[in-house]
Amino acid sequence: MQQKRTPLKFILWMLAGMFFTLFVCGGIGAGYYFFDTIREYTATANLPNIAGIVADLPSQVQAAVPTLAPPPNVAAGERINILLLGIDRRVDEEGPWRTDTMIVATLDPKTKSAGMLTIPRDLYVPIPAPGAGENRINTANFYGDSSNYPGGGPALAEKTVEYNFAIPIHYYVLVDFDGFRKIIDALGGIEIDVPETIDDPEYPTEDYGITHLYIPAGRQHMNGDLALKYARSRKSTSDFDRSRRQMQVIVATRDKALKINALAQAPQLLAQLRDAVETDMTPEQMLSLAPLAAQIRSDNIKSRSIDLTMSYEIKLNTGADVLWPDREKIGALIQEMFSTPQATNAVAISPLKAEAARIIILNGTNKDGIAAMASRYLKSNGFNVIQIGNAEKRDYAKTVLVDLANKPATMEWLSQHFNVDPGNVRRNPTAERDSDIRVILGNDWTPPLQ
Repeated sequence: MQQKRTPLKFILWMLAGMFFTLFVCGGIGAGYYFFDTIREYTATANLPNIAGIVADLPSQVQAAVPTLAPPPNVAAGERINILLLGIDRRVDEEGPWRTDTMIVATLDPKTKSAGMLTIPRDLYVPIPAPGAGENRINTANFYGDSSNYPGGGPALAEKTVEYNFAIPIHYYVLVDFDGFRKIIDALGGIEIDVPETIDDPEYPTEDYGITHLYIPAGRQHMNGDLALKYARSRKSTSDFDRSRRQMQVIVATRDKALKINALAQAPQLLAQLRDAVETDMTPEQMLSLAPLAAQIRSDNIKSRSIDLTMSYEIKLNTGADVLWPDREKIGALIQEMFSTPQATNAVAISPLKAEAARIIILNGTNKDGIAAMASRYLKSNGFNVIQIGNAEKRDYAKTVLVDLANKPATMEWLSQHFNVDPGNVRRNPTAERDSDIRVILGNDWTPPLQ
């Protein structure tokens, strides 16, 4: 009995770890292959008691860091959301690092469905930490580590996703790409059908140099290093092409894992994953997801990405190229991905949160400090105030609202709670988009009792 249980213990831990590793590195569509693989194993395996598995694992992989959102009761049907982070961590560096990949994976036990939302690293959003301001979303992990944010970079990355998209994040998993290379090498490499020749004369190396990456079209055998280069090259292709190549790597890795004797490879894979995966989930929590995954059909898995249909390519005053989010369209996507129709345990995303309006408050009176009071009032109600200041004029008798981005739910709330007359509600969608809504405080506004 013990001889049979020990390798199975390894393979379950390997599969759980590989799920997160491949999920992070693979991008859109990777979830299908994990769930399909898990289903094949769990359909035939006599699963041991999870508590016994965890007891045998090293103590350093059993430790967990508290998460932001309360842990969901998966057994009772509560949805679980996991932030998956991929970083280009290098051996000779201390960090901190920006994230190269950011994906929110979600599983809904109630409807036996799952999905993942890919967030582009250049998306320009507020980072909710002192001094961070607005920046690319991939800097959240960097700011969290560099500023000693409680919980470090992953915690600030979780908070940034919650703050901008109203998605409660229960856990995170962080993976570096060196671990992914080692997993593919442990499998003996993979086979990839390269549809078009990759000719990248300036592929960045880990020692900050460049190399000429050339991969001819046709079927190629790739070790871990070449597979990672194939998946990550960006010079001559777009990020969308890169996502498709990443999915190819996932498919090939999954196919190879099913062809070889996975039980024999499990100890080697486990040894690599111990150093490659960082998470605030316990092994018990990860392994408990396997029975749920086995029940999820492939047609109940959604893969979505915040792409150019939901964002705009703009150039900042600094010359940086970023993606400006269309929050209304992103909000609709989040509603689709993270709400459960007719379910009491659905992630409740109100229209206000879905709009995620960025608000500037300007003091249009001679009363000092009321912009700060209004900011505290709005923040206490969950709104995103990105700036306060003084209006050009200080003689506003009535409060004025300026809608720059068509945020009807937020405008209605502000109109009611700031007692704004309909004649003082203005819409100017062609103005400079430094915010979504401007609140210009007049002498009629009185700070509410809190």
